[in-house]
Amino acid sequence: MAGRTPAHRLLLARRHRALRRARRQRIGLLRSLGRDNRLFPRKLAVTREGRWIIGVAILLGVGAVNTGNNLLYLVLSLLISIISISGILSELDLKGVTAERHYPRELVVGEAATLRVSVRNEKKRAGLHLEVDEFQDVEALDQQPGFVLHLAPFEVGSAFIVARPRRRGPIRTAGLRLSTTYPFGFARKSIIREASAHMLSLPVVERVDLQVPGGRDRGEQERNPRAGQGTELRGLRDFRPGDAPRDMHWKVSARRGRAIAREWESEAARTAWIDFAHLRPGGIRAAADGSVDPICLDRACSVAAGVAEALLHAGLAVGLRSFGGVVEPAADPDGSGQVLLGIRRHLAWLTVADAPPPPQWPLDDDAWADRHDAAARLAATLAEGGAAAMAGAEGRLGRERVLVLFASRADVALRGEEPTIRVWLDDDGAVLRTERIRRREQGAA
Repeated sequence: MAGRTPAHRLLLARRHRALRRARRQRIGLLRSLGRDNRLFPRKLAVTREGRWIIGVAILLGVGAVNTGNNLLYLVLSLLISIISISGILSELDLKGVTAERHYPRELVVGEAATLRVSVRNEKKRAGLHLEVDEFQDVEALDQQPGFVLHLAPFEVGSAFIVARPRRRGPIRTAGLRLSTTYPFGFARKSIIREASAHMLSLPVVERVDLQVPGGRDRGEQERNPRAGQGTELRGLRDFRPGDAPRDMHWKVSARRGRAIAREWESEAARTAWIDFAHLRPGGIRAAADGSVDPICLDRACSVAAGVAEALLHAGLAVGLRSFGGVVEPAADPDGSGQVLLGIRRHLAWLTVADAPPPPQWPLDDDAWADRHDAAARLAATLAEGGAAAMAGAEGRLGRERVLVLFASRADVALRGEEPTIRVWLDDDGAVLRTERIRRREQGAA
């Protein structure tokens, strides 16, 4: 914690205590301690069939003691032998098995993705009926485990986990869990490979109808003072090697006695900015520590991504401003989707701007503390009646500015120019209405 203030160290200590408490509540005290493979190298969970066989063994033991019947003692010893053999064989099955992830870096909320895991058997015996899944301290993924039914000695196989993110944002798992119920299915024995996986869950794109003028319409290009390949004449200059012959101004060249070329102004795509006011919705209550789960912004982020998609389809260069940063405007003339992807990545990282993130939100300690401080400053500004300022310099706004905000926070003052379009959201993030502001309401002629 070098370089951190005492207040930051205290804040992070509280966070770590809250994380440990949440882990114990979710998986229990013994399993929480069992995360350390040095204390409990193997984790054991008795299956339904195992409970039946243990129950039968206990009943046979009670009957054998009460009756002294040798046949009951024989059956009891047989059951105990089967249970012991099951434990030994499952231990030998897991021993010497390693796993390596081959994951995509980004997932999409609610969409199933296939996560490939390479499983290597490094022992001289075959590995049978191995199950692989991600161990999570916080349930961020709905997953179906992957299976490898048979691995010959020193063979490498592949297991495919089907995962579906529950929420938007960063996802960090605690490790890979290798499990087996071999040979009889009485118990599930597992070992956790302590290696975290980091993924980003992108918001889905919700369609929004903005009805904006097309950026490729006649007269809808913005002039740029730089020289380029436009249609507006910038001036004349001497002809240079590499200039196109069609740019030669023949009459002026003949009059001046040397080659003169036309120089054109470059054109820039019409720019639209999206201002996303990701404040706490009025109907969402904060936790006891004042934090708000960023999951309440998931649908609002999907709407903001839908607004960006609508503007890009209209041929505009689109940028995004939030309280957490800026995505510089860019057009997508070839429809590759890279501009929208960059906006969705930015939206995936956003938390509630005027409330600290909960302790379990998977940010590094320094980033989490920075978000906590920024939220406290913004909340203090709003409490004093001040205006909230989004990231980015003013004066760079284009001809279209779309403000996306919760209707329950309409009383919050935002710095900057008046928007040309307002997208009102309810507390769940769904679109209530889309409102275009008339020019006379903006003070324009």
